[in-house]
Amino acid sequence: MLAGHAMSPLGLRRLALPSALLSLLVAVGCGGDSSGGTAAPTRFRFPGNDPDGTRFVRDVVFHVDDDGKPADGLISQIFCTNFEGKGFPQCYGDHDGSDFLLVGGFPAMDAGSTEVLAAADGVVEVAEDGHYDHCHISLAALDSGGISCDGNPIVPNKVYIRHRDGIVSHYLHLMKDSIVVSEGQKVGCGQKLGMVGSSGRSSTPHVHFEVHAADEALIDPFAGPYSQPESYWVEQVGPFGLPAPTCQ
Repeated sequence: MLAGHAMSPLGLRRLALPSALLSLLVAVGCGGDSSGGTAAPTRFRFPGNDPDGTRFVRDVVFHVDDDGKPADGLISQIFCTNFEGKGFPQCYGDHDGSDFLLVGGFPAMDAGSTEVLAAADGVVEVAEDGHYDHCHISLAALDSGGISCDGNPIVPNKVYIRHRDGIVSHYLHLMKDSIVVSEGQKVGCGQKLGMVGSSGRSSTPHVHFEVHAADEALIDPFAGPYSQPESYWVEQVGPFGLPAPTCQ
C-alpha cells in the first residue's frame, strides 16, 4: 500500500542537498552527455533481487491507479484501473506506484527477506531509515486507513534516486536498518539499496516502486492503453512474468 510521507525526528538518515549540487551530481555521476546532446530516456530493471523467479508474487501486482478519480475511504479503494484496464486487485484507488509483494510474507521477511535494488543508474536524493518495519492490516486502525504499526509512527524507510534525465524513482517500505546507501551517493543499476520490509503504510512485506518525471508528475512505468504507449521498463514482461532484471 502507498506509504505515508510524515517525518519522524527519530531514526532518520536525512540530508538536504542543494538542488544545483544534486543536478550536477546527476549529470556528471550518471554519464550525462557533456557535449550538450540529449541523453537516452531512463528505463528501469526490476527493483528487486529475484534470480529464480520465486521471491516476488507474480500473479498479483498492485499497479498505479490510472483512472484519475480520487478515492475517498477504504471502500472506494477497490475502484481503480491499471495500465491495461484491469481493476482491483491489480490496483487500488489513488495508488501512485507498483507494489511487488514478497512471497511468504512476514515469515519470509523475518527469515532474511530479499534485496531492493536500484532500477537504474543515478544519485541518491533521499535515504531515510530507522522506522518500524512490521506494519500490517488492522480492523482496529480504521482511522489510519486500516494499517497499524503497533503504536509506532506510520512512516516508511525509503530511498529516492534521481536519474540522468531528471526522472526520480522511489523505493518504499524497506526493512529497518537495512538501507546501505546515503544521500548524494552515486549508485549503479542493480546495486543494493536495502531489504524488502513492511514499514509505513504497508499491509505486507513488499517494495513499492514509484516513478516521477523531472517536473514531479507521476509516471506509470507500465505501458498500456490506460497509461502511455511507451514502457519505462527495459523489458516490461521478463522471463518470470514481472519486468526483467535487465539494466539499460
